Amino acid sequence: MLSAASRKHPGIRAPLHPLQLRCASSPYSPPGTPSLARLAGAPALFFLLLPLLLAAVPSEAADTVFVDVGAVYASNEGTSIDPALGTIREKLRSMFNYTSYRMLDRKRHSLSVGEAGEFELPGRRTMRATPLPAQGDKIRLSIEISDGPRKLLTTTLGLRRGGMVLVGGPSHQAGVLILIISAE
Repeated sequence: MLSAASRKHPGIRAPLHPLQLRCASSPYSPPGTPSLARLAGAPALFFLLLPLLLAAVPSEAADTVFVDVGAVYASNEGTSIDPALGTIREKLRSMFNYTSYRMLDRKRHSLSVGEAGEFELPGRRTMRATPLPAQGDKIRLSIEISDGPRKLLTTTLGLRRGGMVLVGGPSHQAGVLILIISAE
């Protein structure tokens, strides 16, 4: 079906969108088209109702990040691999040159964008994670690992929601700590 403007001026294709505003003095508007002043109420009503529609959509889900930190003790003492490491066993073996891996601790925090969460690590160390603004299914985390007053690492991680990063870290006993950081 052709619009009134297309029938009046052949060769000009005008959109048929019902919410399109047309200027009453335009040669593309059919006679009797309401002026902008009369149609201004419809968009105004839409913009008044928009906040109510958006309030029904939970924005908290996008602003909340669940950060999970696991501390793994890796060493060359023995050849055991903790069953709690499940699906990442082969990844640990391929990335790090140790024969034994044991999960020491695992913690999870729900954080808002901009909110810092403290994770206690073995050996009196701490890790601070702060979600930063990101777009789409991406998550950005500001990470600080400290040993008392001394900062060992300050970095920003970028990962997909549900993704994981392995951080080979500070020495611990006869080996090292490997941090498994995931976020969703």
